[in-house]
Amino acid sequence: MAAVRRIRHCCALAVLAVGLVVFASCTPANASSKLEVGVGRADITPPTGYYMMGWVRSDARVIGQQTRLWARAIVLKRGDRKVALVSEDLNGIPGGMMATAAGRVPGFSQRNVLDSASHTHAAPTGFYNFPTYNTVFNTINSPTDFQLTGSLDPRLYAFEVRQLAKAIRRANSDLGPGKVGWGEVQITNLTKNRSLEAHLYDHGIHEPYGTGTVSQDPKGRLHTIDPQANVLRVDKIMGGHDVPVGMWSTFANHGTVNHFQFTFYNEDHHGPATHLVERAIRRRGHVTRGQDVIDAYGNTDEGDQSAGVDHWGPAVADHVGTVEARKFMAAWRQAGRHMNRAPDLDLRWTRMCFCGQDTAAGPVANKGVFGQAEFTGSEEGRGPLFDITRVPFEGDHLPVGAGAQGDKIQTPIPLNIPKAVPLMTVRVGDRLIASIPGEMTAEMGRRVRHAVEQAAQGSGIRRAVISGLANEYADYFTTPQEYDAQHYEGAATVYGRASSVALEETLVKLTHAMVAGRKAPKPYPYDPRNGVGAKAPKFPTGTKNGKLVKQPRRRTSRLLHPTVVWQGAPRGFDRPLERAFVRVQRR
Repeated sequence: MAAVRRIRHCCALAVLAVGLVVFASCTPANASSKLEVGVGRADITPPTGYYMMGWVRSDARVIGQQTRLWARAIVLKRGDRKVALVSEDLNGIPGGMMATAAGRVPGFSQRNVLDSASHTHAAPTGFYNFPTYNTVFNTINSPTDFQLTGSLDPRLYAFEVRQLAKAIRRANSDLGPGKVGWGEVQITNLTKNRSLEAHLYDHGIHEPYGTGTVSQDPKGRLHTIDPQANVLRVDKIMGGHDVPVGMWSTFANHGTVNHFQFTFYNEDHHGPATHLVERAIRRRGHVTRGQDVIDAYGNTDEGDQSAGVDHWGPAVADHVGTVEARKFMAAWRQAGRHMNRAPDLDLRWTRMCFCGQDTAAGPVANKGVFGQAEFTGSEEGRGPLFDITRVPFEGDHLPVGAGAQGDKIQTPIPLNIPKAVPLMTVRVGDRLIASIPGEMTAEMGRRVRHAVEQAAQGSGIRRAVISGLANEYADYFTTPQEYDAQHYEGAATVYGRASSVALEETLVKLTHAMVAGRKAPKPYPYDPRNGVGAKAPKFPTGTKNGKLVKQPRRRTSRLLHPTVVWQGAPRGFDRPLERAFVRVQRR
């Protein structure tokens, strides 16, 4: 009888355990558990020779490197909840690439990784799962150079998968007791709305392209931009002391301060911002060399926000990034005053289809289409067609709207792009992070934040933060009113006038599910890999040793630039990852 009772007792415990596992999948982290944090990074700089993603012109081909490109990861774990907050120095995040990389790290999948691109336009194309985003057009300067089929480079794709997985793995291996806290500041004098007339449509003000002024916004100049910068500070507890190890940061600013004529891999303004922040945190926190310090600075609702319209180039990017770094550090210090050892940590994930469904703003298109203004580009870098016509098509639209694509002048070019996109809400403390799978405009971001904040009322969530260009790339997302203006962003809102509203409504459902402790809406069945595998061999390593061609002068004056010249393998195949290629010593 005792044995029978023991068996019954064990069976009851087993059933209870199963029930707890199922229940844990839709409840926040255990209240008694404490937070663990970890940080890590990996070099994602590939060989040169690839086209730069974002300009869609074949004379924007990478011939060298100004800075490395990085994947930076922060892992937060509390109880059975674990999430990776990632940023990558890429133009966008191919969803299949991200899903494959996340699946290579135990404890992770596409459902608990939030990966946001910095949106630098000096990172490669050629590794997107859907070929439209690998397409490059010929130009006056490069008439015989183009990639119209959007073919994928298997080695580049496999490389990006490996390195992203490495960053997450390193952050996960770095886990230890920690704290987090939120800070926020405003950056008011860096960016401008590059599609001002489209933004004025949100206020019922219709002006021809190029004629609107910020003074026409009834809510003032700051309403034309998103000035909010958000920082999640991350500290580890090491040897009984709080040791700062980095931050997750967002600010709405296009990665287009360096234009297509600067044909070198670079992080754009994100470079000085992240490196200055990391150095400042390491110095202030007296962090030892063995502990990494990172600023995972991705992007947010930057669709119409840019610091690269009036001034551009490496010096301007350095200035912009320096201002961002100072502001981020101010928010970081603010966060330090209210760090939390046991913050609420929860998340919900689903996948939404653009399948013609109805929204409060009308139906979503079930087929992606570019508008005419897409093909003359944006203010920071016009497209090849503009080189010939010298006429932007921004503001050109049909006299009346018809169907899901509204008043868009539709182009006959077939698109091979994602049909469905992942969406995610992540709660960290009293903030809710909402993912956007592309480039959302500032006003649409404002509406999404308000909607999810309303959905979270009474839950202790004070503010929503948007993580843009996250987990997939499906082009732009404007307000329905901005869409009607058919500027560049509206023409690139491929799934029609109501597509942004569809994202908003799904994020509201995810938020309702989270605060109610329910499961997320059932995801649309879809494979973002689009048939692409990641088993290609590594890049060749080139010659074993480079050859110095010219040594620097023995003496040089202050503020001058000593030069050294060497010869290595073609395309930098022999350039090592994460360590110096050439060492220059000062005597």
